[in-house]
Amino acid sequence: MNEINEIARSLIPVRMEAVWGGITGVTGTMATFLFGQWNDALQALAVFMLIDYITGVMAAYMKPRAKLSSKRGLRGIVKKIALVTFVVFAHYLDLAIGQNIFMVLVTYALLGNEGLSITENLSHCGVPIPVSIRDKLEQLAHEKEGDSYGDRRS
Repeated sequence: MNEINEIARSLIPVRMEAVWGGITGVTGTMATFLFGQWNDALQALAVFMLIDYITGVMAAYMKPRAKLSSKRGLRGIVKKIALVTFVVFAHYLDLAIGQNIFMVLVTYALLGNEGLSITENLSHCGVPIPVSIRDKLEQLAHEKEGDSYGDRRS
């Protein structure tokens, strides 16, 4: 009989297990509500955003004249939240039209943007970047300086 009682007690979650179970349940429900079905592209975007933030901190540390700043770090986090908001917006736009177009488009565009940022951060850390990638990054950087959303300047 004691064995049955012990088995029954082991099945009942302790306070910490119940708290973590509740947190993960609420978080999962919110994510499903905001993004729809969680897919590989969303997972890749989440990982890219985390890697971008970490490599951004590393790059700031490695730059001789730059200094780590909690204000800049907070701006980076706010920017990531804004990007996630854009994905949520695209998901609900897809729901409104009954298609799955905008969220995929936005997610892949943001994946490219985050990948570019990660590569730039790694180059600031001294990681050797292949010449072809470096050339493309320089080309994109020059386009950013003189070009705004396809608005060609002569």
